[in-house]
Amino acid sequence: MEDGMFKQAIFVRDDGFALRRIACVMDAIEFLEEWPLERRGLLHAAASDTCYSAYDGRKSVDAAHKTFTTWARRVGVIEDVPAAPPWMTGPKIDGAGHPTEIDR
Repeated sequence: MEDGMFKQAIFVRDDGFALRRIACVMDAIEFLEEWPLERRGLLHAAASDTCYSAYDGRKSVDAAHKTFTTWARRVGVIEDVPAAPPWMTGPKIDGAGHPTEIDR
């Protein structure tokens, strides 16, 4: 298996309340396993199969990410959490293009 980490985390609502960060294949598998039996369907089965296959190295981590995201959108639990713009998280730079004292 690759390292199992997703290139971009997926944020989902757990039972409609708590926000959960799905950062890797194992996180996705755990979320899918916790999903109520009566609410599972073909897309859930496909997402589970793809995630387990990625965990075992038979499919790519990207395939697991895509399938889990598709399932999460379909069941309405995905949350689009925008990434912070670089100017909010990058180093502080002075007018000459050098890091400020805070970032040195």
